[in-house]
Amino acid sequence: MSDGLHFLFGVHNHQPAGNFDSVVEDAVRRAYHPFLAALREVGGFSLTVHCSGGLLTFLRERVRPTFDLLGRLAADGQVELLTGGFYEPILPMLPDWDKIGQIQSLTEFLRAHFGVRPRGMWLAERVWEPHLPKALREAGVEYVLLDDAHFALVGMEPDALGGYYVTEEQGATVAVFPINQRLRYLVPFADPGESLRYLESRRDAGAVSLVDDGEKFGTWPGTDRLVYGERWLIRFLEALRDAPWLTISTFSRYLDSHRPSGRVYLPTASYTEMGEWALPAAAAAELEECRERLRALPDGERLVRLLRGGFWRAFLVKYPEVADTYWKMLALSRRVRAGLTRQPGHERLLEARDRLWRGQANDAYWHGVFGGCYLPHLRRAVRSALIECEALLESPRRRLGVEWEQRDVNGDGRPELTVRNAHLALVLRPEQGGTLTELVWRAGRLDVGDVLTRRREAYHSQVKDRDTAAAGGGEARTIHGQTSSKEAGLSALLHYDSLRRASLREGLIADGVPPDPLNPWDAAPMAIGDRTLAHSVTATADRVAAVFTIDGVDGVPLQMTKTVAVGVTGAAFEVSYGLSWRGGEALVGRWATEFNLALTAGAAAGRYFRLPDRPSLGSRGRLARARELVMVDEWAGCELALGLSQAGEIAWAPVETVSLSEGGFERIYQGSALLLSWPVRLEPGETWGATVRVALAAARKGDSP
Repeated sequence: MSDGLHFLFGVHNHQPAGNFDSVVEDAVRRAYHPFLAALREVGGFSLTVHCSGGLLTFLRERVRPTFDLLGRLAADGQVELLTGGFYEPILPMLPDWDKIGQIQSLTEFLRAHFGVRPRGMWLAERVWEPHLPKALREAGVEYVLLDDAHFALVGMEPDALGGYYVTEEQGATVAVFPINQRLRYLVPFADPGESLRYLESRRDAGAVSLVDDGEKFGTWPGTDRLVYGERWLIRFLEALRDAPWLTISTFSRYLDSHRPSGRVYLPTASYTEMGEWALPAAAAAELEECRERLRALPDGERLVRLLRGGFWRAFLVKYPEVADTYWKMLALSRRVRAGLTRQPGHERLLEARDRLWRGQANDAYWHGVFGGCYLPHLRRAVRSALIECEALLESPRRRLGVEWEQRDVNGDGRPELTVRNAHLALVLRPEQGGTLTELVWRAGRLDVGDVLTRRREAYHSQVKDRDTAAAGGGEARTIHGQTSSKEAGLSALLHYDSLRRASLREGLIADGVPPDPLNPWDAAPMAIGDRTLAHSVTATADRVAAVFTIDGVDGVPLQMTKTVAVGVTGAAFEVSYGLSWRGGEALVGRWATEFNLALTAGAAAGRYFRLPDRPSLGSRGRLARARELVMVDEWAGCELALGLSQAGEIAWAPVETVSLSEGGFERIYQGSALLLSWPVRLEPGETWGATVRVALAAARKGDSP
């Protein structure tokens, strides 16, 4: 005889590594704390809660009342706590030792602070790959939660799923509870009665599961007013508690008292939306068109569930900037593991491992409805953590000179050049125009070369010019529905780069009308672009020089030599250009080089160009016959100076993207594009040269956020 329906309900709370303290505090005030308080108020049943390790650490140190309330609820049996990767990584992208280590770290945190041993885990973004069960079991995990969409992809009917299923890898088994998508879209946007009616229709399912983002209960648009102001959550919890046919329980209790519903082998997948976001923009549009055509059929909704989007790892192809971070993380992981194998418990190595794990936080490695890798402060947090990890791996007794290496650092099959001294680290790409894509100021743990390329996204077709007053009206809405713009005029920003944003990209531009520094090459008589350059490296005890050459491009008989030199001392390097004209008539034009550089913000206070009127880093401007331009970031305590050996023109403009967040479409400053150019007039056989010095230094640190 059936013992009625069990509803396994809970929330997952997470804030990205590097998120602003004010944003996290707002989420605690509007969502996390009131949710726990409502659970305490209603009482009479138990729910499941997952908080990522970074958020728990923040609560312990900054918002102790919420941390203590969670502890009391766990101690009283009202909350079952889940483990997971401590810094909420996408688990399949990690080496197994980091998978296991991050899970065990959060498990130990929960045991030490709350006296519980979690049995289940929250899988970040529900990104599943079939090899995971073995690592999960080794980490002590008995069960995991995945979307019912994972099950649909192997032909199972979502509305027939119930209880839990067993899967395995090499004989290591874990239980898998399917998260109900229907409820994920109803809660909290529909009246509580609608969710109850759906649950009642599933009374023979054994158990129905729903664990979803805690931010839905207070920080999504309009939900604080709905969930707490209109007491939606209290009404929902009371309705669940008072339904005589329904038992609100936890996953562990159900696991202990019920047999599995069956065996399952699930494919590589995430939730439905993630698969859409991982696709290239054109393919995502085609997938949506296919869905709409199928839905028009009498049984179309049933067929739609068999469609799938992309694979999470496709983000590492879609965004090469993200791939660079990923490969750096993997290299550091191997070094950390090797060090701890030799010296277990070594304090400095354990600190390096913590920075590594922080640098594995998932939010900067992908993009969907939330800002993800489009948010520079999230990318910066991850990259800075990895820079700190690398510094900790260096022996404090070792005096670092200047060194270089040629190898494939990002797994694309092409060799890169890395050059570094005690103050700087550079990555140069001979097979992509000799460009510079990483410029690390080691003292500030800052990669000033991290500028995201402007790319077409599938949702850009929805961007409309509208004023912010028309955007939403404050009603509660799911972030998967109709979106609005945070400001008017965003469609004017929808321009896309044909090449990745990088520095040291050169060409010959026509004399006369100055080009836009954001896109200087389309009309250029000669643009080197991403062509492969011949290169060599010369190294002495106090200097490394990488020399790149190309002899004519696009039919223009102009030979270029570019030398990038890094000395043993100082946070500076020089780029020297030598041109040799092989044409039969005089060459007249301007030689130009492009830089793309990022400090921590564009128009915020304390970020400006050191000029008389202090234009912001997010401004547009142009200097004629300039010898220097300095970018200042008082908040980061950093300044970056470009010095020219001979006077030239310097033009700059902000690199801005339009991305989608839970609040709607928004403009985001990614960095500044700077175009340096010099007039060139060469007779046949003549040569010309100029040098640019790039120097980073500490600046007065301000208080601007």
